[in-house]
Amino acid sequence: MIRLLFVPMTLCLLIGFVTWGMVAAKTWSTPRVFYPKTLLALRNRMLADANAGYLYRHYSTWCSIAGGKLLPEDFAVISLVGAVVGFIGGLCLSNLTMSLCLFLLFLLLPTLMLYARYTVRMNAMIKSFGQFVDLFSRHYSNRKSILPSFRDMLEECPKQLENELILLINKLTDGGNATAAIEQFAERLNHGWAQDFATYVISGLEGETKDIQASLNRLTNEMFVLEDEREERQSEIHSIWISLIIVIVICILLIPYNQTLLKDSLRLYFFTPDGQTLLAIALTIWCFCVLVAFIWGKRHE
Repeated sequence: MIRLLFVPMTLCLLIGFVTWGMVAAKTWSTPRVFYPKTLLALRNRMLADANAGYLYRHYSTWCSIAGGKLLPEDFAVISLVGAVVGFIGGLCLSNLTMSLCLFLLFLLLPTLMLYARYTVRMNAMIKSFGQFVDLFSRHYSNRKSILPSFRDMLEECPKQLENELILLINKLTDGGNATAAIEQFAERLNHGWAQDFATYVISGLEGETKDIQASLNRLTNEMFVLEDEREERQSEIHSIWISLIIVIVICILLIPYNQTLLKDSLRLYFFTPDGQTLLAIALTIWCFCVLVAFIWGKRHE
């Protein structure tokens, strides 16, 4: 059993050290290029595959919105290194269950934290989207032209959507496909309102609708009506979060009480294999449950 567990550890160590060595060598020789050609070729191969390309593009969107300057490759290296360190840490304590729990926890934790941050950013952007559409509608009523309207509203644009608007304007002015730029804008926001807005703007760009003002006004009114329902739903979610926090605080306060009842609990939990196993499983489940509950709550705000 122990020999079998060394197989994934050896593979992860080998892949991690080889990748890290290639990145370090490439960075040392050409500081302006971070990733070697091998990783670029792997990225292109992933994009060529339908399923892998779909996952990679969505992960790239999460990184661009919530990951700062980090790329999917960076998160892959961080997850791999963390998983290997966690696995080796468990083996150093001669506890196989702890090794597997820490391996799984550190492997998935960076992605879950990235998605949680992405969800928070997206909620802030969607909350400002009604103001964004209303602002565009007012500028469009004056200019009756789509691209100048986007440019004029830049100074008044909500801060949460300013980066997305700048990216959209750059794509519209670089001579590329304007329809594709609007579709990518809606895809990044990943919301029905953004899809409706993109449909109206594209119909105006392609000449299917000469004046999209009425459609924009209707969309703005629908969003403000739904925003009231959204606030009612948020109050329910907040009450659930308060209940969850109360339960967590009670559990933490019960730890000293448990130690008064069981004097030897510290040694049993931290210095015995069975106790370490229970703590590792509990920590893994607790972290996953809190993060998943947070993501679920934010996605349904």
